[in-house]
Amino acid sequence: MTQFFFALTNVEAEPILKQEIRLRYPELRMSYSRPGFITFKADNDSTFDPLFCRVSGVCLGKFKLSELGTERAWAYPVHSKLELPVSLKALSDQSLFKKGETVRLIVMAGADEFWVCSYVLKSHHFQTPGETSSILPREVPSRAYYKIAEAYEAFDLPFEQQETVLELGSAPGGASLFLLEQDLKILGVDPADMDPAILKRINFKQLRKPFETLAPEDFRSDVDWIISDINLPPTVVLKEVFRLLTFLGPRGLILTLKMNDLKHLEVVASIREQLRKQGFRKVELKYLPSHKKEICLLALHD
Repeated sequence: MTQFFFALTNVEAEPILKQEIRLRYPELRMSYSRPGFITFKADNDSTFDPLFCRVSGVCLGKFKLSELGTERAWAYPVHSKLELPVSLKALSDQSLFKKGETVRLIVMAGADEFWVCSYVLKSHHFQTPGETSSILPREVPSRAYYKIAEAYEAFDLPFEQQETVLELGSAPGGASLFLLEQDLKILGVDPADMDPAILKRINFKQLRKPFETLAPEDFRSDVDWIISDINLPPTVVLKEVFRLLTFLGPRGLILTLKMNDLKHLEVVASIREQLRKQGFRKVELKYLPSHKKEICLLALHD
């Protein structure tokens, strides 16, 4: 039985997503696509849950506006130049879905060109049409602010007040700002300059040195979390994190892994097992709305 699937992703991640499909789902063939919206065809029943997309599921076909009906649905235009019809926007604004329900998603790909899709709303999904970010834009030191904010919402991160976060590559301070707003203590490791406003915060301390040189004597208290958004290959970041785990015992890791080379897909495939051997019981990967060629890794001991 022929089946079609869809994936919504950010344009920068399309090459990685297509490579992932070739590796994990070799039976699928590309079908219709627009920048950020790709469909795939399977000749038999199959499962479909790729990593490098905001949301994915079953594609039910292409329709005109007059054929869509009025049942609950979210509507999403594939690019900003497309304007949703007033009736469809009103329907989308009025529709609510709970975790565990099947979302009816109408993807607008062109003038009077609508693709009806469906997916199950999971606990880590944003409750927004097209899995777009619900974090409001504001003036922040860097894009890292939005990435950690989205991870916090998607994973419902169990931060506790005054926990200590070791942030690798903290400059200029985007992620640090969000973490400080959650009443956490930040030890930022970066030889580069931090935003002056971050340096004024009482709960922030900077070690101006490369994170590769961190040693046990750099730490006067326990570290509860290790966080990183360093623009280095995931092999380099993970090597250093595993080294730190030989003398630190954080209860959680939140790592943004840069996927600038398609060969890093193989690294991602082995990450879960490596971290479970380190004692992390929960290991999850998620492509966040603010991501480009990267993916968020969450690992928790509890």
